Amino acid sequence: MNNTKADKLRNYTIIARLDDAIPINTEEWVGVEQLLNQISEFVPISMLNNLTEQIVGYADDQARRGYLLGQEDLVSELKKKAAKIA
Repeated sequence: MNNTKADKLRNYTIIARLDDAIPINTEEWVGVEQLLNQISEFVPISMLNNLTEQIVGYADDQARRGYLLGQEDLVSELKKKAAKIA
């Protein structure tokens, strides 16, 4: 089972770290928000909320994956440097 308590805690910790480090109100997000507001004139608000949740979930997942990839790269570099020293 991949989603143990430790995995969930690690994911929560990563998400909290990313939330602290990445600004939310960026120029890119303002553009998305404006488009969502325009779309809201034509679609049911529940559908728009679902779309927004999907976008946010996707972005969170991509940020988490990028963070983990960066950590793996960092560990690899540190191991290489440690091997050179030893």
